[in-house]
Formats: sequence, C-alpha cells, structure tokens
Amino acid sequence: QEVMTQALHGAGRIVRRGAAEISIYVQANPKSVTTMSFLGGCWLAVASVLNILNVFNVLSPLHIILQFYQLFFGFLIIAIDGPGEKLPPNLKQRIIGFTALLQSRVNRVLFYLFVGCQQASQGGWLNTLTGWYFA
Repeated sequence: QEVMTQALHGAGRIVRRGAAEISIYVQANPKSVTTMSFLGGCWLAVASVLNILNVFNVLSPLHIILQFYQLFFGFLIIAIDGPGEKLPPNLKQRIIGFTALLQSRVNRVLFYLFVGCQQASQGGWLNTLTGWYFA
C-alpha cells in the first residue's frame, strides 16, 4: 500500500515537471507551436481530400461526410494559425470572431485532441498518422 502511494506521488511529480517544461517551451517559442499547428492543419486538409477521393469510401457516405467536416477543420486551423498577412484584411478578423471558442489555449488543445481522435478512429495508416500528430 505504502509503496503504491509513493509510486503514484513520484509519477505525479514527473508529470507536473514535464507539464511545466512544456509550458515554458510553449511560452518561449510560440511561433514554433503555431507553425506545427499550421502544418497539422495543412496535413489534415490533404488527408481529408485523399479520403474523400478514395473510391472505396463510396459505400460509406457517412465517412465521406465526416471527411468533409475534417477538411473544414483543417481549413479552420490553417486560417487561425496560418500567416495572417496573406489573408484578406477582414477575413482573419471574421474567422477569429466565428471561432472565439478556440482562442483559449485549453479549448484549442481540446479541439486538437477531438480532431486527432476523430481522424485516428477511422482506421487506415493515413488517418492514424494524422490522428497521432494532433494527439
């Protein structure tokens, strides 16, 4: 009993230390995290298009509909984390207004986990790879 308690406390300390290091890295290098997110959005969009064009998915219309949602999510991530100076001036502000829920770091992490789980649960190496990228 006591050994188990000590092991759990030790594991808790390791997790807290790791989370603190990640937090420090994100605060010190916000551009690299944004770049990774942008590239993930690009990859998600490409993977979704490939899944939509896959002829074997014709028999599964719900899968195709889900891929259109994933494609939309990919474009959304690209618009939020992409180079804002390349977008028309009003478009970036409108997108941010529509996605106010994703402006919080916690909400955005939860959104990325949702997207990753959705993509990975569909099977196939491409979807699994994309899901793990977001997880």
